[in-house]
Amino acid sequence: MVEWHDLLSIPWKLHGEDRSGMDCSTLAEEVLRRSGVTPPATSPHRLPTSAGEWGEMPDYFTHVGGAFDRLGGDASDAKEVGDLVLARDEKGVARHLYVLVEPSRGTFLTATHDHGVTSIRRYMIRNVSGVYRLREQGE
Repeated sequence: MVEWHDLLSIPWKLHGEDRSGMDCSTLAEEVLRRSGVTPPATSPHRLPTSAGEWGEMPDYFTHVGGAFDRLGGDASDAKEVGDLVLARDEKGVARHLYVLVEPSRGTFLTATHDHGVTSIRRYMIRNVSGVYRLREQGE
């Protein structure tokens, strides 16, 4: 089990990494750290000197050193703490990232401009582009 309640209500801040603000990618990285792993950047824009050269986020997850496995295309495919769900916005662009924190309850965290870090249930996640799991370190 990973502690996550203290992350709720942290304001949204692009690339923020502490209580002053986080975005959905830095939030996912924090949950992965809390689960005992050192995560790679969960967004191409988080890589040093990157302008997001892999384009769309689904492409990035398959190219980031093979660090992530694609589990499927439905939020129910996320089953372990730290599993990531990538969803499309209203324009069809994959840009919303959710990280699973309570598998038994289907609770995910995300960070939004309007609400900062918030929790959401699995059934509320729509327009899924893919579900990803960080490979075991050393694999």
